[in-house]
Amino acid sequence: MMRPANHYRLGHALALAMLASQIPASSSQIIARDGMVATHQPLATQAGLRILQQGGNAADAAIASAAVLAVTNPFMCGLGGVGGYALVYDAKTGRTEALDFVGDAPQAATIDKFRGDRLWDFAKTSTDGYLAPVVPGILAGWAALHDRYGSMSWAEILAPAIDYAENGFPVTPALAGQIASTDFGKVTTYPYGRSIFTKSGDKLLQAGDIWIQKDLAETLKQIAQKGPAVFYKGEIASKIARHIQENGGLMSDQDLARYQARWSDPIETTYRGYRVVTVRPGSSGMTILQDLNILEGFDLESMGRNSADYIHTVAEVEKLGFLDDDRYNTGRIGAAVPLERLLSKEYAAAQRARINPKQAQYYPPYRPDSISTLGEHTNHHTVIDKNHNIVTITQTLMYPSGVVVPDTGIFLNNGMCYFSLDPRDPNHVEGGARPRFVMSPIIVFRFDKPYFATGAAGGWTIPQTVLQTILNLIDFRLPPDQAAAPPRFILRYLANSIPYVPGTDLTVDSGIPAEVRKELEARGHRIIAPADNPNAGSTPVLNTILIDPKSGALWSGGGAAGW
Repeated sequence: MMRPANHYRLGHALALAMLASQIPASSSQIIARDGMVATHQPLATQAGLRILQQGGNAADAAIASAAVLAVTNPFMCGLGGVGGYALVYDAKTGRTEALDFVGDAPQAATIDKFRGDRLWDFAKTSTDGYLAPVVPGILAGWAALHDRYGSMSWAEILAPAIDYAENGFPVTPALAGQIASTDFGKVTTYPYGRSIFTKSGDKLLQAGDIWIQKDLAETLKQIAQKGPAVFYKGEIASKIARHIQENGGLMSDQDLARYQARWSDPIETTYRGYRVVTVRPGSSGMTILQDLNILEGFDLESMGRNSADYIHTVAEVEKLGFLDDDRYNTGRIGAAVPLERLLSKEYAAAQRARINPKQAQYYPPYRPDSISTLGEHTNHHTVIDKNHNIVTITQTLMYPSGVVVPDTGIFLNNGMCYFSLDPRDPNHVEGGARPRFVMSPIIVFRFDKPYFATGAAGGWTIPQTVLQTILNLIDFRLPPDQAAAPPRFILRYLANSIPYVPGTDLTVDSGIPAEVRKELEARGHRIIAPADNPNAGSTPVLNTILIDPKSGALWSGGGAAGW
């Protein structure tokens, strides 16, 4: 069902006025006045909040939270991780900036070095071992954020992370499961790696054990004392490069020394009177903006949240966005991505006309040679301070390569597997290039004031869970905790924005009724039933903070803390 654009301009102007007077209440809602931090890890949330209470700003608190996450969840975003993307809103200037801190491929990387691999196959050089890591970008991202916006010293910001590394913290059941899983077995293959995860008697850490990481604590202390340069040009850099080179890897000390995070202007579109801002290509922010442009022409509110019409429409729109992502997206500098055309309302209208309201469609991929349903190891967190400065940041280790640098506590990533081996692909392996990822932090503005910031983890599900959260907040006016919560649905049409998965499979949460699933099947969608995977459409790491348009109060859900 479609309505003229002018109807939406009028209708949503009224809706915006109504939102200025109230936000729907929820029993699990968290509301604060002077600052809020939302992460998936309570210790990281508390660390960021402590920094805000000590007088730090959103940038300081975001780095402190990220550093604690690197200690308590090293498989998600440790110091040796690929990197990520961030959006930063400066309340004083009204400016929003985007930060790309995804790691570069080593200069020696070529397609021939990985010949014979298929992307995402395990037991291969781009996912496992010393050829797999890209230059770790996470710390460079923190450094860029600190250089431009930070107000506290590195010693103050890293103090919570150093404490948890040096004196330990209780292992959660989720972390214990990760340590014991086959995904991370390769980390414990090497004696040093295994020593990090064991206690007396060589027994792997269990839930409730206190995990102490003395080497990581010393690494963090060096960074606190000497600054992040020690990781890229100093003693730590030498240890990383020497260990990689001695074991036949590609990364050199020159690769580490030349690495820099990149600041840029973000990209944006409008959706029903709101301004939606995100990170440039490399991320999948472009895909979310394209989806919103197309969906603006549909009356989603009348369809009803998670109705068959709604799910079908959103899924069919997402396919078109993913197709363009597959064709154009890359993290390369100066890549020819036709953003002006792809983000235009005219292009969206042409794309909208391709959708059949009664039949699921399949579009062949542009890059069919690499197929995966694999996720990634990522987290997202958002911070808003008392002045309404905002940092919303997604970062990833990717998967651990199995390489742990001796005497540092640093796990290295396997970011090379995010490249293509097809030389025609804009995302192909090349020394110094950055692969594309699906991480997509978002800030939404109303009347030129920030309204909410959001983002997610969850590998290839990220653009979809972020999109559904935006629709829940704008079209269905849900409170932030409910907007970011299941039930959800996930189109299994591609993995990690690189290859397509054949078919038009949809995974759905159990909260979506059986009659809706039956109607979707009648339209040609193949449903992965909740009985097969009760939480198939969900991701546990998605957070949103909303600024009350009337009072300036900060609203969020579980995982957040404020004061």
